[in-house]
Amino acid sequence: MQSTAFRAMGTDVEFFVEDWLTGPDLASLACQLEASIRRYERIFSRFDPASHLSRLNRQAGCWLEVPAELYEVLQLAAHWFEQTRGYFDPFVGEDMRRIGYSVSFDQLDVTVEPILASTRVPPLRPPIELGPGSAVRLQPGYEVDLGGIAKGFIVARCTEELRAQGLRNFALSAGGDVQVVSDTEPWPVRVANPFGAAEPIGTLVVQRGGVATSGTYKRRWQTPSGRVLHHLLDPFTGLPADTDALSVSVCADELSTAEVLAKVALLLGADGGTRYLDAAREAGLCSSFLIATTKGDVILCN
Repeated sequence: MQSTAFRAMGTDVEFFVEDWLTGPDLASLACQLEASIRRYERIFSRFDPASHLSRLNRQAGCWLEVPAELYEVLQLAAHWFEQTRGYFDPFVGEDMRRIGYSVSFDQLDVTVEPILASTRVPPLRPPIELGPGSAVRLQPGYEVDLGGIAKGFIVARCTEELRAQGLRNFALSAGGDVQVVSDTEPWPVRVANPFGAAEPIGTLVVQRGGVATSGTYKRRWQTPSGRVLHHLLDPFTGLPADTDALSVSVCADELSTAEVLAKVALLLGADGGTRYLDAAREAGLCSSFLIATTKGDVILCN
């Protein structure tokens, strides 16, 4: 097994290859991979004021032509908003800024007390219009934060690019999102331990597909008043979700689907999330999942 890693999208990106490659071949692929991710960051990052997503947020109310990749993910986001009845809501960018998460996590200013009173009115339907071509209009009063679903899209797209280079057995990981391609044996994907220990809390087996993890245990911080916040907002309150699910990992054919299911299950809590993912599994949307709770329990369906 060969591997390489670099920092992008505010997280660690890791590339694992079972195909035999020379050192220069691996270095060349890694450079191409990093260049692709940087290009996608210039489209999707809400922290980069020059990104296409930031431009869309600044010009809410106006019709804009956006890159095909952004249009596709906005379509996905609107679809999942409707399918989950608003539990998956990427239109919470303004509330993310209000609680202080307006820069990448490693640049977060924890010395300033955020405004925790929210006036958010949850939209009944996606507050975005998708016109012909790649024309988009965001309704005034909303900001888009594509977050995990964009990350999942990027990882999946980069995986397709690597496969086009002739690779047949490899995995690409970015901060809890893992896409696996294997023409031989399934790969074990270890789920990180949210309780602080080094050993994983479980393993999900994947041959073709992805594993996404949503959790409140990593990107969390303490305000000057002592309140602990995290980055996963309840779309109905505009505040960090109050949930007894500490982390949720989901395996699905599509990484973006795994992303959405994991986030919704986390918002629903351990019991509600388990029922939701059991139903999703019955419907063929996912193949397995793992939920870690704040009580220290681990619920595995593999």
